[in-house]
Amino acid sequence: MQIETRLKRLRAKMKELAIDACYIGTGDPHNSEYVAEHFQARAWLTGFKGSAGTAVVTADRALLWTDGRYHIQALRDLDGTPFDLMKQGLPGIPRPDEWIKQMLPEGARIAVDGTVLPDATVESMETLFAARGFELVTDLDLIGAIWSDRPSLPSGKVFEHKIEFTGREASDKIAEVREKMKRDGADYALYVGLDDIAWLMNFRGSDVPNNCVALTFALVLPDTALLFIDENKVDGDLRAVFHEQGIELRDYHTVFSAICELPEGVLVADTTRVSRTLIEAVPSNVKILKKQDYPYLMKTVLNDTELFGQFRAGVRDSVAVTKYLYYIKREAAVQGLNEMEVTEKLHDLRALSDAFIIESFPTISAYGANAAMMHYQATPERHDKLQLRGFYLVDCGSQAYDGTTDITRTCSLGPLTEEEKVDYTLTLKSHIALASLPFLDGTCGTALDAVARSVMWRYGLDYKCGTGHGFGYVSGVHEGPQRLTNNPLYGDYKFRENIVITIEPGVYRQDKHGIRLENDYVVLRKNKTLATYDGAVEIVEAPEELNEAGDIFLRFQTMTFVPFDRDAILPELLSDEELDWLNAYHASVRHELLPYFDGDERAFLLRETEPFVVK
Repeated sequence: MQIETRLKRLRAKMKELAIDACYIGTGDPHNSEYVAEHFQARAWLTGFKGSAGTAVVTADRALLWTDGRYHIQALRDLDGTPFDLMKQGLPGIPRPDEWIKQMLPEGARIAVDGTVLPDATVESMETLFAARGFELVTDLDLIGAIWSDRPSLPSGKVFEHKIEFTGREASDKIAEVREKMKRDGADYALYVGLDDIAWLMNFRGSDVPNNCVALTFALVLPDTALLFIDENKVDGDLRAVFHEQGIELRDYHTVFSAICELPEGVLVADTTRVSRTLIEAVPSNVKILKKQDYPYLMKTVLNDTELFGQFRAGVRDSVAVTKYLYYIKREAAVQGLNEMEVTEKLHDLRALSDAFIIESFPTISAYGANAAMMHYQATPERHDKLQLRGFYLVDCGSQAYDGTTDITRTCSLGPLTEEEKVDYTLTLKSHIALASLPFLDGTCGTALDAVARSVMWRYGLDYKCGTGHGFGYVSGVHEGPQRLTNNPLYGDYKFRENIVITIEPGVYRQDKHGIRLENDYVVLRKNKTLATYDGAVEIVEAPEELNEAGDIFLRFQTMTFVPFDRDAILPELLSDEELDWLNAYHASVRHELLPYFDGDERAFLLRETEPFVVK
């Protein structure tokens, strides 16, 4: 079915039900960023495949909003369709709900899918629309009514995430949740976040592509914990483990009846994540305590088992990515392979490890101007061949039993222009500025973001995305609450020990090139270092000297050990301090990676990590 036909059928359904506007976001009943095919309504309707976006359809307009990561890609995807792009985040561009308020007549009826839209979002829209007398209709799934070949709900198997990887029993985590409930005066706790539930109950799944999660809800009660899941996904051994940990299984779809049947009491729930439909199921004699989910905050701070696992996973993936860069520069570019063909090599390198599960997101393999689209995806219909000039960008990650990674490198394939070298070096300077910074315990993500971004600002540049994001532990590649962003609405989380974050500034020039340099980091006390010694991961702790105020300073410890491209760096643009950091970083790359390299690959690694001369 073509986009025009889908849009025509949607408008016919809207006319039939007296709906003036249909609001289609990106989401599922679990407030997920990445969603199973069954829930990809916005992508199906518009043809835009990016992971973030909102469509609004009226009788005579069809609009798509998406953020700066996708502006270039969305223009391509929407070309030839009835949808117009609204470049979210640019001056003068209203939010979708603001546009609806401005453009529709008084008394208009707006349809949203209440099963996927969070209650707090619906409440905000109701407040905004009240002055115009709009009616917000939340019990219609207009896309479902016209999507005749909609994929069924996923049915991937789940597996136990064993104690050797989690470091903590599920029953212990649930007990901590109950302690927090008691402190806050709550009798019940409802969770919809797939990553939170999987972490809390020590299992992983495969229902969402590249995310080790399963479609589930969880309800923690005073004397038991209910897991709502398609029970066909759970084998006998895991059922026994759940029983031992005090977890009872219920059918996925029975969560609504379980909520409806709650006795009088207090339910703690995060209404910015729980759907309007689920909140409406709460009985009137059950008070809702609005609070961030306890597991969401608990899992942010890694325990030692998780920390060491993430570090091992980072080293292992760095080996694969560095060997892939050797292959790209020495073989693939020479052979003129295309962007799709080359990624098979990266998968094969990762699959050499028994710990590897799957890529943590579809690999971004972009040559030349394609890399200016931050989340570009090569397809059989649209891809380019590598050439012996310019830049190639790979943004990739892996899910392993002991950790999750997200790594980006931009590498030269031959001669570079002066502009390309300058842009690469500025991106490196921006990365170093933040990665090398000691900072006070409790500094928020917005303040830290400015450290990296200000380097670009000095040269009249900016990147239309955050500087970095948190990532899960064998879960999702984007997880909060920690973020490096210039948006104060989302960057207020206070950084602390043992949280993980990416640092990934970039330069994106449309129709020219895109450059991004991304490492995974863990926040440690300034006096601590994490490294591999005699095959084991250890923390080395130096004496800590506090100032007269007793301030605690933190630092970013890398968990990514992939060389920066020597041929793309203009050392004269780097200060002595920046060169010192770069040389120390490359020394750590040698320390962690050389045991896994020999022959030409070893020679490549040694050349790329050769120290620069400090002036």
